Amino acid sequence: MAQLNRENYSSHRSANPPQYNLEQVKIGVIHMGLSAFHRGHQALFFEKILRSGNFNFGVVGVTQRSSDVADVMNSQDCLYTINEREGAGFAPIIVGAIRKAVFFPQARAELLEIARSENLKLITLTVSEKAYQCNSARNGVNLSSAEVQADIADTNSLLTFPARLLDLLVARFESGMPGVAVISCDNLPTNGDITRAVVVDLAIKQNRSAEFLNWLKSEIRFPNSMVDRAVPAITQDSIDEFYQSYGYEDRSLITAEPYLEWVIENDPVSEYLAPVGARFVEKVAPYEAMKIRVFNGAHSALAYICQLAGIEYVAEGVVDSVIGGFIKNFQEKEAGRSFVAPADLNPIEYAKIIRKRVSNYALLHKSLQIAMDGSQKLPQRTFASANDLLKLDLSTDHITLIIAAWLRFLEINEKVNDPLGASLQNLVRNPDALQSVSDTLSFEGLATKVDPKLFPQIAAWLAQLRVKPVREVLQTLKS
Repeated sequence: MAQLNRENYSSHRSANPPQYNLEQVKIGVIHMGLSAFHRGHQALFFEKILRSGNFNFGVVGVTQRSSDVADVMNSQDCLYTINEREGAGFAPIIVGAIRKAVFFPQARAELLEIARSENLKLITLTVSEKAYQCNSARNGVNLSSAEVQADIADTNSLLTFPARLLDLLVARFESGMPGVAVISCDNLPTNGDITRAVVVDLAIKQNRSAEFLNWLKSEIRFPNSMVDRAVPAITQDSIDEFYQSYGYEDRSLITAEPYLEWVIENDPVSEYLAPVGARFVEKVAPYEAMKIRVFNGAHSALAYICQLAGIEYVAEGVVDSVIGGFIKNFQEKEAGRSFVAPADLNPIEYAKIIRKRVSNYALLHKSLQIAMDGSQKLPQRTFASANDLLKLDLSTDHITLIIAAWLRFLEINEKVNDPLGASLQNLVRNPDALQSVSDTLSFEGLATKVDPKLFPQIAAWLAQLRVKPVREVLQTLKS
């Protein structure tokens, strides 16, 4: 089986390979967290820049926890395919934008040299919600307080993402190079503000010089951003199926939906990214809220409901008459009304698009995969929405049931993939439903707390889920 590599990529014409000379590409982007999502999303924007004739936007992708992904990428000379799929349709493109794939502990010296480079344009991040070590930053606490200093005490080593990012920025400062943009591409509201807060506080804790702190605050830009594209985990089945159609093996094959969006607060990098489809706006918060509450909130809801119903893929759940109807009502009656929408987006129309996207069977997005790390995702995806609906005196029937479904998921599984999983499972297994809800949702590790006024409603749903099938419970909200 021929594996994609530098020697053969140009021969795979039907897969739309790069026509530019890979040798001419210069590294202009450091990306922290070489996830499938980055390869299927931001890297495509940089690929489009390269294909336009600007060769200054090659990417060095940095893995954080192990060298596994970098090893696979390097076995293919960092070439890989994004296969856009909708139904039975394929639309592949071979991507050459990632020119280096490295594991931070093994490549620190090389990365520091790149950080000092005159050609470096920006640093991008996909490190997931739980990598932002500072809970106080997420809650908007005064970031100069002693509490925050304690929050980040464990980040003062090169084992953590904040310390590694600061390491790169210190190298750039010491080289005398101008500042760059640092753009978080994670599903956190105000992700740029959070990144800035974590990095600045860590610099203070490390007793960095006043000159560096002034440079960090004035020259390094942290625009908030919102990213959107469904990129399921890579599977051997998709690799094998693609090989049968296109005649080469790609162990880094990315399957993605056609939909692609990147919204960034106004920044000088718009000169390069706007022409290839990124949207630059004055404030990204309304777009974040729309995506996180109406899309990600529904995605998490589907994940837990599907898990309780024994459904493997969310695409199956969203087309189920009971589950799909519940999700529609949640989006339109609650999630879409919990915030002020952007002027150019209608929440009901957006929700309709989301359901169509999620129903794309070609993606086979596993409910168990989406269900992981609920304690890190739900505070912004559902807890904040629930609290805002309560303040607005609007219905919370659907959203409290979703929170109860998450609690039931924690309760019935022996082990869950969640950094707070074991602690929360011990609390949720109280036979008294109200005490279970109160203890679990008051846990200090949760970044956003659900208003206790909602506890009785959540407890009532949890009590039902403990004795009835989830579909039967959902049907009580059919109208």
